[in-house]
Amino acid sequence: MPKGSIDRRVARTRSLLQEALFRLIVEKGYAATTIEDICRAADVGRSTFYTHYPDKDSLRRTTIKEHTRMLQTLIAASYAESDVNGFAFSLPVFEHAQDKRDLHRALLGANGRDMPEEVRNWISSQIRKELVELCEGRRYDPDLEIAVPYVLGALVEVMHWWLESDSTLSAVDIDQKFQRLAFEGVDAALNKPKGPDPLSSAIGSAAG
Repeated sequence: MPKGSIDRRVARTRSLLQEALFRLIVEKGYAATTIEDICRAADVGRSTFYTHYPDKDSLRRTTIKEHTRMLQTLIAASYAESDVNGFAFSLPVFEHAQDKRDLHRALLGANGRDMPEEVRNWISSQIRKELVELCEGRRYDPDLEIAVPYVLGALVEVMHWWLESDSTLSAVDIDQKFQRLAFEGVDAALNKPKGPDPLSSAIGSAAG
C-alpha cells in the first residue's frame, strides 16, 4: 500500500479517536470515560487504539495539542493585524469556546476551575509572551509575575460565566469586555511611572 494511503488512514483513525474522546467528555466527563467507551464511539478495536496511543491520557494530550496548534495559528494571524490593541490570544480562545461550547463547559467543570493542565499551561505561556512584549522585553518583573496568573484567572472566570449563563454575547463582545477588565488594568500597572508606591506611602503616613 502506498505510504500516502497509510498516512491518510492513520490520520483518519486518530481523528476518529480524538472526536470520540471529546464527545464522551461532553456526555459523561473525562474521568468516567474508558478506553472501551472511546473505541466503541470511534468504531475501532482496542488493538487499533493501542497502536496509536498507549493510554487515555496520551490521547487527551495529543487531542489538546492539536487544538492548541490550531489556536496558535489563529493567534499568529491576530498578531499580524495592525489594529490589534490588547491581548492577541483571547479572541481566538473565546471564538473556539463559542464554536465548541459544550466541550469547553465539560473541560472547565462545574466550578469553572477544572481546566486541563495542558491548556492552562499553554494559555499561561501566551499571556507571558504578550506581557513580556508589553514590558518592553523585561523577562522578570514582580508585577509581571503577578499579572500572568491574574489574567489567566480572569479569563477562566469570565469564560465560565459566559458559557454557563448561556449569554447571548458573541465571542467578540465578551472579548472586548475581558480586554477592558484585564488588559487595560494590567497595561496601566506594568507601564506605570516609576516612583513611590501609593499604598506604601499611605501606610507610612498612617504609621507616622
